[in-house]
Formats: sequence, structure tokens, C-alpha cells
Amino acid sequence: MKFTFMRRGVAAVAAASLVTIGAPVVASASAADACAAGATCEGVLSGSLGDSPFEIQMPQNFNGTVLLYSHGYRIGTPLPAALATPLGLNSGAYKAISYPAFASAFGTDVAYQASNEAAVAPSDTVAQNLLAQGYALAGAGYARQGWASAEGVEAGENLIKHINSGAIAKTKKIMVWGDSLGGLISQTIAERNPGKVAGSLPSCGVLEGPLQAYSSAMTVLYSWKTLVAPNLKVANYTPGAAGYVEALTDLGTVLTLLGGAATTPVTPAGFPFAQSNLLAGLMAGLPTKSNVYDGLTQNPAFAQLGTLAALGGGFQPASAGASSAVAMFQNVGGAAALGILGRYELEMRVRTIGQLAPTESANFSDNVNVVYSKLLSDEQRGEFGDTLNATTVIADPLNSMLARLDSSVGNPAVRYAANPKAVAIVNALPAPKGVYKVPTLMITTTFDGIVPAGNTSAFMNKLTASYKKMNKKTRGNFKAAAFYTIPPEDGWTKFQPGAKGPDAALSIAALGNSGVGHCVYTTDQLLGAVRGLNAMVNAKTAKKVTSAKRIVFAVPGVNNDRMYMGDPLKKPLRAR
Repeated sequence: MKFTFMRRGVAAVAAASLVTIGAPVVASASAADACAAGATCEGVLSGSLGDSPFEIQMPQNFNGTVLLYSHGYRIGTPLPAALATPLGLNSGAYKAISYPAFASAFGTDVAYQASNEAAVAPSDTVAQNLLAQGYALAGAGYARQGWASAEGVEAGENLIKHINSGAIAKTKKIMVWGDSLGGLISQTIAERNPGKVAGSLPSCGVLEGPLQAYSSAMTVLYSWKTLVAPNLKVANYTPGAAGYVEALTDLGTVLTLLGGAATTPVTPAGFPFAQSNLLAGLMAGLPTKSNVYDGLTQNPAFAQLGTLAALGGGFQPASAGASSAVAMFQNVGGAAALGILGRYELEMRVRTIGQLAPTESANFSDNVNVVYSKLLSDEQRGEFGDTLNATTVIADPLNSMLARLDSSVGNPAVRYAANPKAVAIVNALPAPKGVYKVPTLMITTTFDGIVPAGNTSAFMNKLTASYKKMNKKTRGNFKAAAFYTIPPEDGWTKFQPGAKGPDAALSIAALGNSGVGHCVYTTDQLLGAVRGLNAMVNAKTAKKVTSAKRIVFAVPGVNNDRMYMGDPLKKPLRAR
């Protein structure tokens, strides 16, 4: 689920037949001697769902604690370079391959395919710091990619068995951690193995599960289909290669329109583009801040140029509202990638698991009775009302857009009815239940455009409720905490003198990788979270638990308002 979105146009996808890429055949790992001090040990573990590579990195002086890392979402299908590049999916775990079926549509056969390589930490810098502190690092790849929660949980549990069988000598405790989908996987492993896992650190975790995640994505895409691009397929993609063409076409349409937003004030459906996109994002719970647009700063050149027209349109931005609108353009790009390519992969997984007939729907997100106007809170109406109504394209634009969205309530011919079989399959995929089993420390950015911070808040509420139901005499201290990283309070959008648009590099530098974006943290924030979890696990008293939390609160860029919780999740299935 890690996406970096840049505004950039791409060509729409022409119909093309796709070829299947076979998975490599790997041998099962045999029992190994303990990994030596300072060594990196690799192998493959076999499970019922397939083979998963693993990696162990040992420090020179082992402190007895193993950190078992689960990596985030990797798109399970090959991506043409024209789409992979603007989404930032052309490096790291994504490897360049030749995919002849893309040549006619994109002018090249270059594509990027996610590998199943293991990772032991979010970055090499974090890994080296943790090794220097004496932690052993371990991580497993997954037998397949996409919404691989089942494969990820199996891989992690098998790696725990491998470690406990002697792969890491003198292990005193194992703590699990991961980001995004890896956060969900880590927390699921912790809930299922409380006797083997000492603590859990889900970072930017999609902890409320796939139905919540894809229902939010459908809010964006159905709004787009209604207000922006009526030709979008959105859901229930055709089985196989034809459906993949549909998904790529949908994503190409979204990215192309986003890339031309500054010169496209009116959508093909006749609504104001910036306002339509802003409304879609607000209803889905996406932030109105990005790494370039802070939702606060006005263009200083506006006072000199005098008119909005002189800026070349209202997207540069001339006002705080325009800054929010452009930030939402960036955030919707990442959400669309998950909502389209991730949905295609999960629908195909549902088809396989349920052995659905080709004519049977694989849609698992039901929006037939969703009243979209209920997803826009009174606070949002007040804060963004002027921006949403700042257009001469149509009269009363906000109410006109909401009325168009709600006009199809209850109509399955226009909306997307879910197949109960598909819903049951998705609900059965591994995901944490929010039952308090082990010490849990969560961290997220306040403004996450892929996995809203409300996931963390909602899950913290579940853990708290679970703990309160436990036997007071035996439950011990409540060892759970949620932390939110925050951006600079005075904004970070920067302009060169006289510039019509912000300077992206200066803005990103001023932001400082804190509080905005998906799983974007400073090294100190991640290291502080690990220290805090370790101290929380070791705490014997309530006072020590409080001291453990202070470790994280003291890290620069972490919100130290201990009563703070992220904005509540937008839950479309309850907006009826």
C-alpha cells in the first residue's frame, strides 16, 4: 500500500491480451545452524500457501530481542512503466521485466513486477541503527503479493517457529512490527500467538481490514464515476486478462485527468473538477494536506498579480482552500491505485477461493444504500464550504454534487451490489480483531492519504474496550498506546519569489518527512517507537508503562497531546 503520487499524465490503456507470469519454483528450507553474530542468513520456508523467502540480520552483540518485520502492500500484477513510474512503483521490491502485451498500448514492453523478497526493516538506515543497539532483525517475503494477509501471517508464523527452533540462539523475546498491510499482518500474528510474541508495533496499519479500506476507496471512485468520469468500471472487473485491462484503463483515466487538472476546470460529467475531487476525498476521509500543499499557505504572488486568472487558474494555490483542493488531487492518485489495482487483485482472489462462475459478481463492497451526503460532516461543510462552492460552473455546486450522488440510493442498476459470497470470503481473510493480547504500540502520520489515521484511533478504541472486559484481578497493566506524527504547525508550502506554483523540493524539505504521507517517518520516530514498545513490554508497573510512553512522546515530530486521536474513520457501510 505504499504509494508516492506525482501529478503526471499517462496515456489511456488500449485493450490488450495479457500473458501470465509464472511464479519461480523454490526449494524448501532445511534446518539451519544458528545465524552467527554480524551475519546475514537467508533461506526459504515452505507453508500450505506456498514458499516464502526469509532474511535474518544479526548484530555483533545480541541483546536477546528479535524484531520480526512484515512488509507492506505490494501490487500483485505487473504494471506498465507509464503507470508504475508516476506511482513510484519502479524501484525497490518492484523489478523491471519485459511484458510484451503492454508494447502496443504503451509503446514499450517495460513493466514492473513486485518481487517476494524479504525485508527486515522499513529502511537500511533504521536497520543499521537497530543492529547497533543489539536487536536481531528478521523478515519474510510472502508466497504471493496483493492483499496477502493470509500468506503474510503464515510466513511470519513460520519464521517465528524457525527462530525458536534455534535459528537465532539465546532469543529472549520476539516482537513483531510492520507497516501498512504489514501492520495488519503483524497485529494478526500477535493476536494469534500471544505466548510467542512479546509485543506488537503496527505502523500506519490498515487495522480495520479490507472491507473498510475498499469501501473508502469505492467512495472516491464512485464519486468520480458520478461527478467526473462516467466511463469508470469501479468494481466487479471481468475475470482474467480482460478485467486487468479494465482496471488499467480505469487507473489510466484517473491519472490522466489528474495530470491535466490545472487546465480542466469542468469534468466530462459537467461538474467543477477541483470541487468534485475534493468532495470525493473528504467523504472518503482522505487528508487535505500533502507533502507539497499544506492546506494553509496562500500564494504570496497572488497579492502582486491581483487576480486568480493571473495565476493560470485556481490550482496554484491562491488561497488556503485552493491549497487543500490541490493536495486532494495528489492524495486521490494514491487512493485510486489501491482502489483499482488492489481491488482487481482481491476480486480475482475471491473468484479463486470461492470458485465463482465467470458470470457471478466478485464485488465485495456494497454501496447500493449508502447516503453519501451523510459522509460529509457538519465540520467539513463549515471548513470547506466556501471552497466547494467557489465556482461559476453550476449554481449551488456542493448541494448539486451531493444531490447527484444521492439520487441513485437504492438503485442496484446504478450502484454496486455486493455478492454475499464475496463478502464472506473477504471477511474470512486474516485480520486483527482488536482483542487485547500483547503490549501494542501504534504509530501513524496524522495526514495519511492511503490508510487514514482513523484506523489507528478505531483500533485503539477496540483494544481499550477489550481490556476493560478482562478480569480485573488477572489482566495486569494496560500496555497499549497510539502515537501520531505531526507536520510543522505554520505550514510548509514554499514558493520561489514571484512563482505561480509552489517549489516542490523546498516544500518537501520544509515538511521534513513528518506527519504527512503514508508510512513516512523520520528515523528517530521509528527508533523511538521500537524503544517505547520494548520498554512497555518490560514494564512491571503502571508508572513504568507511562515512562515507556514518554519515550515516544519525547521524539521530535510526535504529537505529545496524550488525549489526541485522529479524525474518525468514514464508514460508508453505516451511512444509510
